[in-house]
Amino acid sequence: MKAILSLLAFGVDSPHRAQNNKQLTTTMDTIDRKLLSLLQHNAELKHSELAEAVGLSSTGVHKRLKRLKDEGFIKKTVVVLDRNKLELDLLCFLKVSFKSNMLANNLQDLPQAVASLPEVLECYTLTGSTDAIIKVAVPDHTALRDFLRRLALAQNVIDRVETCIVLEEFKEGTALPLEVAP
Repeated sequence: MKAILSLLAFGVDSPHRAQNNKQLTTTMDTIDRKLLSLLQHNAELKHSELAEAVGLSSTGVHKRLKRLKDEGFIKKTVVVLDRNKLELDLLCFLKVSFKSNMLANNLQDLPQAVASLPEVLECYTLTGSTDAIIKVAVPDHTALRDFLRRLALAQNVIDRVETCIVLEEFKEGTALPLEVAP
């Protein structure tokens, strides 16, 4: 049986689901944290390998992983692909400013508009002078131009977009720092 990996990604999950998950959660102990840490780095670990690493039986590991998934600590299991091997060579961050006369319900449409664009890897609203940041992977400048046009057509809240092209990656990851979590 394959192990489970939790990754953070932008999505259109209901905020009610997140609140419900918080209400259902129990306190995580050091074994839960160790299991999650191991799985973040290698989701293909077998239950028997995890059991040996944390000093539990395979059944105990299975029950804990099921609980962690049911309580929302583990969102989903995914395979992390190499975007360069897939010729998605241009990685960009788009700094987005919203229109000042934007209606609140228009902002609610943004997550679905962005989620419908497959080039979007992540999207966050921010404090400060930039209203949102969108992480995008595309093959080349032509694809970026086409994406920006589709983004502009997909919604009516964006006033300005500043494109920052990544020149070099120093660190890329999905593992959360469990050792600093409360």
